Amino acid sequence: MTDRQSNRRRFLHATGAAALVGLAGCSGGSESENTTAPASNNTTTTNQSSTDTPENQIRGPREGDDLPELTEPSNGYPPEFDAVPEERDIDTSAYDTLTRDVNGETAEVPLVPVEDAYYWYARQEARFADARSETGYEVSHIFGSVLSPAPDGRRLDPTADWDKSDRVVTYCHCPHHLSSLRAASLLEAGFENVYAIDEGYQGWLDRNYPLAGSDTNRDYTVRTIEGETSRFDAGETAWAFHPETDQVEATEIGSDGSYTLELKFVQVEEQSTIQVETPSYAIQAPLGDLTSGTVTAESGSPATKETSTNSTNSTNSTTTASNGTVTNSTNATDDSYSWQWNF
Repeated sequence: MTDRQSNRRRFLHATGAAALVGLAGCSGGSESENTTAPASNNTTTTNQSSTDTPENQIRGPREGDDLPELTEPSNGYPPEFDAVPEERDIDTSAYDTLTRDVNGETAEVPLVPVEDAYYWYARQEARFADARSETGYEVSHIFGSVLSPAPDGRRLDPTADWDKSDRVVTYCHCPHHLSSLRAASLLEAGFENVYAIDEGYQGWLDRNYPLAGSDTNRDYTVRTIEGETSRFDAGETAWAFHPETDQVEATEIGSDGSYTLELKFVQVEEQSTIQVETPSYAIQAPLGDLTSGTVTAESGSPATKETSTNSTNSTNSTTTASNGTVTNSTNATDDSYSWQWNF
């Protein structure tokens, strides 16, 4: 089973088995972004960044600098920099938090302002984990970070070898939907000091902090999918997948059944097939069609999925109704999911 297949299985398990619920909205905006109001099981506190020095006066590495070689690419730390911010106090108790339910356990995920995350980064005081897809990571990521996709990482995840007492910072592009899922899973796994970047990866890009990847100068195009599902799905999650690259986005469904998915996918065009899922339906259609009107169960084509198993102790069943509704039941110890795309 490949890492991409494993990641897709985990996303489907999170939605089908309700392993992660109560998600906050995932927006793809930039520095002017507004955070969607939290669901009823999320708690927040008023946040003030503890950064007192103006951003342009903070010492530390920037994108375009002659950066040192990354000698330990799997430890999540950047290399040691010549210029670092001066030591200061950070009051993490003032951070906003999101409540996530993971495997029946509640995890409080603190949202760290990007300037504070950069302070830890430049001083090698935190490990960084990219919660996006492999494709997005390969195009551009925080210099020194590792790929550890939401919700629960890769099959051979680099975080498995990390000390659970170390500070870990997760990030995504939405700005903190996927990263808070990954942070919650790490907390549930025993990590003691995990944060998600509040402004997301876009906040890092806007401030010209160090990057790595094949296209670090990329301008990300936001493509918006507006959709409607049953009002009984309120508070649950709507997902968008690009099967060829395994990119994923997610958002919370509103009280009236409406949802907005803002995609910052790379290597997609108007004719690229996108899968949209809610608890009530799963459909696929060209991206251009999905962004040109309101997506419902009747949009595009119903999606079907196949399941395979690597264990004789596992059973999986999947049904797809005529309106695109996908029902999945799983009783497995080591199962893998693979999608059948109706191109």
